Amino acid sequence: MDGDTVVAEVVREVKNKKPVGRIIEVTERSTTEIVGIFKRTDGRAVVIPEDDELKRPVVIPENRIQPSAGGKLPREGELVVVQREPAVKAAKPARRRGSRGKSEGRSEGRPDGAREESRSTPQRIDAPTGRIVEVLGSPSDKGMDLRIIARSKGLPSGFPKPVETEARAIKPLNARAEAKRREDLRKLLCFTIDPKTAKDFDDAVSLTQLDNGMFELGVHIADVSHYVQEGSALDREARERATSVYFVQHVIPMLPERLSNDLCSLRPNEDRPAFSVIMTIDSRGDVRDYRIVESIIRSNHRFAYEDVEEIIGGAKHRHAKTIHLMMMVSLLLRRRREQTGSIDFDVPEAVILLDRNGVPYEVRPSERLDAHRLVEEFMLVANRTVARHMVTRATQQPAEKSSRRHRGKKPQPWPFVYRVHEKPKDADVHAFLSLLESLGIQYRVTGELEPDDYRKIMDIIENLEFKDFVEKVALRSMTKAVYSTENVGHFGLAFDAYTHFTSPIRRYADLVVHRLLKQYAAEGRPKDDAKLRADLQSICDHSTAREIRAVDAEREYTKLKAMEFLAGKVGETYDGVIAGVTSFGVFVEITHYLIEGLVHVSELKDDHYDFDKENYQLVGKKTKRAFRLGDRVRVRIKDVSTQERKANFVLAE
Repeated sequence: MDGDTVVAEVVREVKNKKPVGRIIEVTERSTTEIVGIFKRTDGRAVVIPEDDELKRPVVIPENRIQPSAGGKLPREGELVVVQREPAVKAAKPARRRGSRGKSEGRSEGRPDGAREESRSTPQRIDAPTGRIVEVLGSPSDKGMDLRIIARSKGLPSGFPKPVETEARAIKPLNARAEAKRREDLRKLLCFTIDPKTAKDFDDAVSLTQLDNGMFELGVHIADVSHYVQEGSALDREARERATSVYFVQHVIPMLPERLSNDLCSLRPNEDRPAFSVIMTIDSRGDVRDYRIVESIIRSNHRFAYEDVEEIIGGAKHRHAKTIHLMMMVSLLLRRRREQTGSIDFDVPEAVILLDRNGVPYEVRPSERLDAHRLVEEFMLVANRTVARHMVTRATQQPAEKSSRRHRGKKPQPWPFVYRVHEKPKDADVHAFLSLLESLGIQYRVTGELEPDDYRKIMDIIENLEFKDFVEKVALRSMTKAVYSTENVGHFGLAFDAYTHFTSPIRRYADLVVHRLLKQYAAEGRPKDDAKLRADLQSICDHSTAREIRAVDAEREYTKLKAMEFLAGKVGETYDGVIAGVTSFGVFVEITHYLIEGLVHVSELKDDHYDFDKENYQLVGKKTKRAFRLGDRVRVRIKDVSTQERKANFVLAE
């Protein structure tokens, strides 16, 4: 099924086409559980997967319909969870043998080569089978849509008992004892800035101006590693989850609430263990000095982004002076990033508001506030500082502390977890530049593509009506950022080194970074670089995969709610922009809601339209009328399918 890892054998090469092959072994299932609708068809029980990517029904043998442990039998039309059969090796087709060796085809009255053709023909593949492990209930039950998506993506529904037990047994911070071994920053003015609905606060910020005119910026991160011990049940579960998953009104956390919302959360007026990066920043936005220390802090206030935005706009507050100073320093940092070519995408996303029953009642474009930018800049500079610290660590180590096997060799960076972003592929860059050219924007890249090229393009389109659309295409032209032990830099940010240090409550990679910093500070260079590096790379690969899974689930749920919202708008007319052109029609994004739908080519009844792939447009044969990427159009919502997550539009002219 879609996403399975298989071993395939190429059995025939075909000129100018893809080779023909056959699957000989399924080595790993993409998912062991499938959520779907239980039905009886032609006298047998089947489950129709909810996930559109899984096209084939799963057959359920009669002795595997009832869940174990006395579970109830599913009824027709109910949602169930199916456990797939283990991966198995497919039977190899028997090779025909004859008495004439290579000429055996002709001996049986067939044309030469017919025997080989028969070997190339795929075997009949039986339908996938499985057993029902849980009956979820009716598709119309409250909250079922979220449960379906979570289960279909393999997301956990709760924490195992040993994890919950371990979390409850953790003792609160002994502030007096910890203050003796940590840098005591409880008298330092610091506060958190988060969304209104946030319950876990993993970063606090502080800022003071020094006598020499420079600024001392503190980024204080919840020290989750103080509570979560490596190898514990909590740690194993966090490593497996790797990230928290955020839906519109719900979160599947990486850590139990006892930690994420209580012990680790930097709640105001409570002593908390932290990991602090304290940086001296000059008037050009450069980090002149820094220190990374285990600390104990006491947040003075809990701000929402909107609160800070009001203060920036002139509202009075006892911390207004510090907020204004922070805003100024964040602008210095941002300007410095831009000077080095860092790309600052500002693509709005659809914000969906749900009522108590999970029904969407409002969709609007997201707004990026100055308060958001302030926090982003502080987190960026902290993450970069930690990464650079590790890159240069080997060269700073005194010679007598170097191990014998490293003595006399060029110092190598210590094993670490980086957040890396490679350069875009040439083909993707070419496609992006071709798109710009079709929109009337001529941009020539001299030499190798640099982040500054993207930034310049963003400057060119800043005031054009299709700005948001081009930024989305620019993002799609880039590779995806991943975790790696090999530091190849971060192309989008134009950073020579970058890591994730600032969110250990919701990302396992950040927790690992904290542990490494502590380990290296106490023990120096690890004795077995290779073993540690291999383990860290395994964590990097797993964290990247889990991040992709989380993003997929979040997007699918958002799309479902967007379609539910549009379903109540059928027949209404909206302005939009063409966001995609294919041979079968154009995808139009409604400007007001940032939701896409398809205008099928069959709805363009005034002419026969051909697809011009080179210029990203559909062109009428007679009228020569063109529908191009980025064109403004007006559409009417024709129909919506929430199950398929699709909307169909027609042009309203």
